[in-house]
Amino acid sequence: MKGLARIGGPQASAELPRLRRLWFSPHSYERADYLRARLALDPDGASGCLSEGLGDCESAVRLLAAQHVTLDDRSRDRLRYLRDDPIEAADVRAAAAARLS
Repeated sequence: MKGLARIGGPQASAELPRLRRLWFSPHSYERADYLRARLALDPDGASGCLSEGLGDCESAVRLLAAQHVTLDDRSRDRLRYLRDDPIEAADVRAAAAARLS
């Protein structure tokens, strides 16, 4: 997925539907790479994954989501939660705080 995002272009973007299944993979660490590729190849189509990613079990996904999610009432509430959660990863808390300021 990192290679597809690096290569870019219409041929790489055409592979996104096939890669969508990785969002539902039992290997949760793959979701961060999928989300990075999605942001690089189809940023407008990534909004659903970004919203969902704010509550993901992987801190790398929460970080990407906090950095890129469209701000609305729901995402701001979730970002406040991430910012104020004492057991959240420091980089996620900082990203959430930066988006809210």
